[in-house]
Amino acid sequence: MTIINGSLLGDIVKFHKPEHHANTAVIVIDEMDKKWSSETVENHLVRKQSQQETLRFCKELGCRIIVVHEHKEAHPRHIYDVIKKPDFHCTKQALGVLNAKTEPPLLPFLKERKITSLVLMGGHYRMCVRESLIGRCSFGLLSSGILNHQITVLTSPSLLASYRPEMYQLEPKFSADACSFNNKNGDFIADAQWPVFALHTGMRIYTKISD
Repeated sequence: MTIINGSLLGDIVKFHKPEHHANTAVIVIDEMDKKWSSETVENHLVRKQSQQETLRFCKELGCRIIVVHEHKEAHPRHIYDVIKKPDFHCTKQALGVLNAKTEPPLLPFLKERKITSLVLMGGHYRMCVRESLIGRCSFGLLSSGILNHQITVLTSPSLLASYRPEMYQLEPKFSADACSFNNKNGDFIADAQWPVFALHTGMRIYTKISD
């Protein structure tokens, strides 16, 4: 994990260079209009505003927009008012995203479009978003995550629910590299307070959206 004390939007430009086969897309995972129970009203409003600002910026830059639904389609107004129609959308059939349990499957789309980095935003990061990022390996279940497919993930706390700045320490305090799948213990699923962003070198988290 790399924590950048700076602007996410400024670095998206560096990661999206189609002429050099570097393509950035935005992925919205399990987003909805209403406030998550773990969010304050202020956090909820910050998240929606930050998501819209980021979507507008990425659309103007020419990034593709991907929406991942949880079990059934949802069309959060603050997202669809900006994107109108995603370039790709799918519905999860089970936990995780890239384990062919989406309809239609997401991974082939990322490979065909040569997506090398994803700007992540969305809902409940402590569970659904986390497993979409790093996969799942416990109780006999094995599924692959976004970060295990040579894809860089760019995000900021204010793009995700619930927004808890105190969880993003500059010095990661967690081990268990997500690439290794050696984290076969109860903490992987049971400890909902376990921050995903301390797990993988492919994760870049920015302290703010724009300058």
